[in-house]
Amino acid sequence: MANSEPGRNYAADLVDLVGAFSDNGRSLRSFINNPHELGICILTAGLMANSKLALRPDDAIKSSFEIYSKIQRHVGNYQNLAFAATVDEAFQAHPETGPRQNYNERPPEIDGD
Repeated sequence: MANSEPGRNYAADLVDLVGAFSDNGRSLRSFINNPHELGICILTAGLMANSKLALRPDDAIKSSFEIYSKIQRHVGNYQNLAFAATVDEAFQAHPETGPRQNYNERPPEIDGD
């Protein structure tokens, strides 16, 4: 960036710009409490900022809902797979550790049978 004005502090200008946009550091999450609404707003802003797409606001909002829905579906599938892998791993034998101390094959509620 060429310094056209002598003595101009561009870093301070950027700090002022970001401070004005974020209410002096206030988190965007504090403005919008619902995570779904926050995700839609961020996606819509990204779509509107992309000059190659040239979307109208209504189209950007509709696209944001579709994109967010697809993201949530994929995240849900990933979390389900990760949970299933964790559960499967919990029931696999670990020969290096051996059985726990005071380990019984039968559950305690049927010991008296």
